[in-house]
Amino acid sequence: MSRSNCRPMRLASIAVAAALAFAGQDASAGPITASYLAAGVQTPNFPTGCSGTTSCYYGTEAFTNWSEGDFTSTFQTGTSNFGASNYIKGVYTANGDTNWSRSPANQYGGANGTAPYPELFGNTSSGDAYVIRLSTSASIPGVNYFGIWISALDASNNLQFYSGGKLLYSFGVTDLQTALGTCSGSNAYCGNPTTPFKGQNSGEAYAYVNFFDTVGYFDTVVLYNTTSSGFESSNHAVGYINPMVTSGTTFATTDRPPSAAANAKFAGIVAIPEPATVMLVFIELVLLTFRHRRRRAVQVEVERNAAEAAKSRKRRRRRARPTQLGWPAMARSRFTT
Repeated sequence: MSRSNCRPMRLASIAVAAALAFAGQDASAGPITASYLAAGVQTPNFPTGCSGTTSCYYGTEAFTNWSEGDFTSTFQTGTSNFGASNYIKGVYTANGDTNWSRSPANQYGGANGTAPYPELFGNTSSGDAYVIRLSTSASIPGVNYFGIWISALDASNNLQFYSGGKLLYSFGVTDLQTALGTCSGSNAYCGNPTTPFKGQNSGEAYAYVNFFDTVGYFDTVVLYNTTSSGFESSNHAVGYINPMVTSGTTFATTDRPPSAAANAKFAGIVAIPEPATVMLVFIELVLLTFRHRRRRAVQVEVERNAAEAAKSRKRRRRRARPTQLGWPAMARSRFTT
């Protein structure tokens, strides 16, 4: 196969691969590793998490300025090192769910016992949810860390991580409950750790949880609750860590996909590319491939004509060379005047 034919075929392969990527087949999507921090800790340990990295950008949403309802977070109301050119933003929305509300600090949640926090109830068979859609500045290629202080842990508390509309992982708090142990005796994770409400609600655990995407990025986090009990949380943190360094105590987790009813509901709040959009992208990429091939053919023709013109000039120079170099001229005819 000639080199001129190889390149268009490679471009066509790239077009197909890109179309598949737009369809949600994200090759960068990777597994999620979960860990928890020490008992009583309510904020992420960024100094430890960033040690040994070449790039580490992070920020925290503490909900101190949140008045309730949909909003955009710059993740700078808590610990953050974001600046004008390095940042991660998150759009919080409940997509019409009315069971997501702002609650003042109490025995069930609220960082430091003073900050308000988002509380989510699930009063339907599919549960209720709110979603965080993440975006980054050009200097940050993606988000590979999410942290959350989950207070008053309940078995119906769940999280999902998406990339480009594709579900990467579903996390159920039951795995965390197993790792922390039962709330009996002197379990340091059980009961509210904040000073105003110290030891209250001793039958439920409180822990800061980290989620690391070890090989790729995610752009959407869904928090959902499947029963009428509450999903209380605070100090949501996001970050880009390179190279990836996990911190905290890792624990075994099992991918726990939600029910069919919940999946159907989440399809409406997670941006999944439409098949028609994917096809249009594919067609455009194929057209670009053929346009490139046509331009290459024109370029080859121009180069060929230029080469022929150069050869013609060279031949003319050779014919004129004897006189130009001062070689003896041919004898003049006796008929020359």
